[in-house]
Amino acid sequence: MAAVKIYGTSGSRALRSLWMAEELKREAGFEYELVPTHFMKDAKQPAYLAINPNGRVPAMDDNGFILFESLAINLYLAKQYGRELAPRTVHEEALAIQWSMWALTELEDSIIALVVRHPKIAMMPPDEKLEGEARAKLDRPLKVLELHMAEQRYMLGERFTVADVNVAGVLSLSAFAEVDLSPYPNVKTWFDASLARPSFAAARAR
Repeated sequence: MAAVKIYGTSGSRALRSLWMAEELKREAGFEYELVPTHFMKDAKQPAYLAINPNGRVPAMDDNGFILFESLAINLYLAKQYGRELAPRTVHEEALAIQWSMWALTELEDSIIALVVRHPKIAMMPPDEKLEGEARAKLDRPLKVLELHMAEQRYMLGERFTVADVNVAGVLSLSAFAEVDLSPYPNVKTWFDASLARPSFAAARAR
C-alpha cells in the first residue's frame, strides 16, 4: 500500500493534487493511494474532519504528516518527491509560491462564480449581472498571465514544474464555465499544452 494518501475525487479541487501525483508517478515512479472522498458528503463526516477540519478536499497523509489545500499539497509533493517538477533554487521556489497564491487570489473566485451558475452544474441560479462581472474581472489577471507567457514557455522558464500544475490546475475550471481564452493566445498555447499532458488525463480518469 502506498505511503501517501490523497483524499478527494477527480471532480473536485483534488484534481490538482491528483495531477501532481500522476506527474510524479511518470517522472519518478511515485506511488500514492486515492481515498475516494466526496466533497459534499464524505468530507463532512467525523472521520474525515479529523484529517481536515475544514471539511473540504483534498487532503494528504504522508506517513502521518497531514496537509490540506491543493496547491500547498502540490508544492510539498514536488519538493519531497520530484526532480524536474520541483523548484531548483530559492528564487524558483519563491516564484512557484507566488504564482500559486496568485492563481487562487486572482483567478479562482471569478471562475468558481461562473462554474456554479453554468447550466451543466447549476449549483446556483443563473445571474447575468454576476456572470458578466466575473468574466470582466478575469480579463485583468489573464492579461497579466498573457504578458508573462510571452517571455517563456512555462511558468518558471523552459521546463514544466509544479507552478504550471498549480496555475493550470486552477484555470482548468474555466473549461466548465466556457471561458474564452482566444484573446490570450500565449495563455491558450501554454494552457492547452499543459492539459494535453498524459498525467492530466490520468488524473481526470481517477
